[in-house]
Amino acid sequence: MTTNNPPINHRKTSGHWAIFATGFFSLSQIPMLTLIVPLWALEIGASAFWIGMAISMRALLSLFFSIQIGAVMDRVGTRKVTLCLALCGSITVLLYPLFPSITGILILQVVVGFLHVATWIGAQALVGRLTRGEPQMMGRFTFLATLGNFLGPTLAGAAFDHFGPWGAFGIVSLWSLVLVMITMGVPKFMDHGSKSRVSIIDMLPRWTQYTEGFGLLRVPLIAYVIVISALLAGTYAMRHTFFAVYMAEINFTKTEIGFIIGCIALSGSVAGLFVGTLSRWLQPSWLVLFATALSTISFCMAPLFSGFWSLLIVACATGIFSGTAFPMILSVLTRGVETKHQGLSVGLRATTNRIASLTVPIVMGAIVAKYTLATGFFTMGTIILLIVFVMGIVLTKILRHQHNQQELNP
Repeated sequence: MTTNNPPINHRKTSGHWAIFATGFFSLSQIPMLTLIVPLWALEIGASAFWIGMAISMRALLSLFFSIQIGAVMDRVGTRKVTLCLALCGSITVLLYPLFPSITGILILQVVVGFLHVATWIGAQALVGRLTRGEPQMMGRFTFLATLGNFLGPTLAGAAFDHFGPWGAFGIVSLWSLVLVMITMGVPKFMDHGSKSRVSIIDMLPRWTQYTEGFGLLRVPLIAYVIVISALLAGTYAMRHTFFAVYMAEINFTKTEIGFIIGCIALSGSVAGLFVGTLSRWLQPSWLVLFATALSTISFCMAPLFSGFWSLLIVACATGIFSGTAFPMILSVLTRGVETKHQGLSVGLRATTNRIASLTVPIVMGAIVAKYTLATGFFTMGTIILLIVFVMGIVLTKILRHQHNQQELNP
């Protein structure tokens, strides 16, 4: 399954910065929405359980169709599919203020959540084809992507403070529209080999695509990095849901909340620039594990603090560790699959990530509703760290097996 194809010459590839910019405007839509939806739900009187449920619903369709959308991108054209989805997202997100009820939020989360995740899948597939998983280039891509996660929530939080829900959701809509224009600048040859015309049949799920997608898990290292990615997604769902709720409960303004959550991404984007150097000192698979564990530990310390600067430090520490793990996850996964299956592999990762994004907020919301917010942080953090410990044992066995195979087949 491993491919050794060299990366495309980045300096000679026209429009490659447009590909990198798709990461900036696609990934950042997700934290923007996961910031303002809980705040919007609080305003209409939703409980902690229903806030957790609302955030979870954004993962529902992605859970079942991420592999499918990745396969469709491989077959039809990543650029074309991403353009269509981004345009739909820019329109649909404006419906939130029109339906000020938890039922309306739940329904919209299912649809809009899928559209946002799907455009992020498209951005990853495009950069995977461009870079072939080169760590330094992946670090630059994730730098831009997570930098958008700083600016996006900061603007969305400020818009909510000054212009209410229409301003907040309007900013997300504008963000999606910019993504449409950026994607139009992606070179058309990035869809080389795809079908020139799209039919309804091309969009229908095929069982072979799912078996082929899950078949990638037969490669032990890919299975390992997929699990770690899901754990990181679980902490991501926690911090963008209940971190905002926690700060709202201790009377932070929406602008302050957006800024602090945005700083998670800002510190993570800077950390992404150094993963190329770190990967020379520590094996990427171990770097992913340690960074995920440290990200979880630092984040779950949040309920121990209540001051602006102390929570800002917690946010930055979390961002640094998750920003180190994230590009390494993309690098290990991209290098482990063939170029023609980049969309499929990203879809597989998105599927398992959505399982975590679906279950963690619901479970944590139930714990918070029955006990306290701090109990929810500490309980979920402990569960994630126990799984990380088990995956450390698994990784040791995988690497030992690889070493033995190399000795047998020098």
